[in-house]
Amino acid sequence: MKKRVNTYLAIAITTYCNYQCFYCKKGGESISKEKETISFDDVKKIIANAYANGIVNFRITGGEPTSVSYFCELIEYIMKFKDTKVRINTNGFRILEYIDVLTKYKEYIDIVFSVDSLSEYICGVHFPKYLSQNVIEITRALRKNKISVRYNIVVTKLNECEVRELVQKAIDELDVNVKLLDLNRFSEYLGYSNEVTGKEAYDLWQELFVPMSNFYDFLCQISTHSQAEWTTSLIGKKHGIPMSCYFRGNNWVQVKDSTRGARYSEFCRKNCLLYKKGECQEGVFSLFLSSNEVSLLILILSPFSKFKNSASYNFFPSILNVFLEISNISSFPLLIVYLSLLLYIVYVFVISFPPFINRIYSSFYVISNDS
Repeated sequence: MKKRVNTYLAIAITTYCNYQCFYCKKGGESISKEKETISFDDVKKIIANAYANGIVNFRITGGEPTSVSYFCELIEYIMKFKDTKVRINTNGFRILEYIDVLTKYKEYIDIVFSVDSLSEYICGVHFPKYLSQNVIEITRALRKNKISVRYNIVVTKLNECEVRELVQKAIDELDVNVKLLDLNRFSEYLGYSNEVTGKEAYDLWQELFVPMSNFYDFLCQISTHSQAEWTTSLIGKKHGIPMSCYFRGNNWVQVKDSTRGARYSEFCRKNCLLYKKGECQEGVFSLFLSSNEVSLLILILSPFSKFKNSASYNFFPSILNVFLEISNISSFPLLIVYLSLLLYIVYVFVISFPPFINRIYSSFYVISNDS
């Protein structure tokens, strides 16, 4: 097995979430908008085949992954494979129910905890992921067990006034790392009370967007040193948006600033419609499996599949090989794996899987750097 150290496989195991954040979209990170959860058997097959093709780093997300009944078993299953690491994106819901398994594998696990504000309400807008006393107690319990924790803070004009204090409290009092993220531009948001799409979504993004440059002076003041481009161990540098990092004691604050742009290859500039339309903001750096259409991937990936000896069985390794190759020179824009392999996909599936042709785009895509 050739270990692919500069990427990971992210899996949105469910679309269910107990929160409805105004800046999120229906289904969370998943493409699907339906209420659905990948079966544990399917997830195991995907992980086994990803590992066989060199992936050792996994990111588990959703929706809210800790709401899934097999969450504990999933962590145990991934840890059976040598040298694997797991990142868990969560709002903390039920996380303490799994503290034993998280502590057991603490050297190979890190928790990315979404915490956006100090207050539950700002200007009348509800922030369900605020630094409540419950969140503080959860964080302290995780850190007491030496489990790595990072707070992801999505910055908008609403919570901008609380971000600086939240950052210092997280680092100095709770001993966690922090990542500041500017607001992703989506074609839809859950909104304050009703879902918004199209122009309304764009207008909401414009209304709420805050440039990360607003925080650079503050971060320089509180840090001992910084790096213009820095990343965690799960991915390599020169992928997606270059992210700066500011160090304070044993902790750090990473900044995702989409205004810095992303790296694109000549192929992207000439062939990618998203790039040409100006709709690709970030480039990409990792492979992602949505919660929907998982059965299609299982047919391709499963070592027990009757298609193992067919051309379709090579689909997943082919994607990994393409990604490994392009990651050494540039960062492809969102969905570029689809564009570059579309003819191959059609060729493989037009005979074997006609019903899936119209849904191929929902099966597999590449995630941007909100990890």
